Amino acid sequence: MPSEADKQALVQDRASPFFTTLHFDGHPSVLLRAARIGELALTELTEVVRDAWLSQASPTRAAHWLKARGEQ
Repeated sequence: MPSEADKQALVQDRASPFFTTLHFDGHPSVLLRAARIGELALTELTEVVRDAWLSQASPTRAAHWLKARGEQ
């Protein structure tokens, strides 16, 4: 996730299929229960994956990717 606040927003809701474990404390990773993936709309899952990728991509790569999609 881009930030700890974004991570917490996903994992604090116990009804959410997103979670974390002690192993990932201090790391921006968020886990998803595979058995519950169907609870997410494709747009929501796409947004989470997109934002996660953009938070880890180099600034140059992210800018090229966004520009290619007209999102710059």
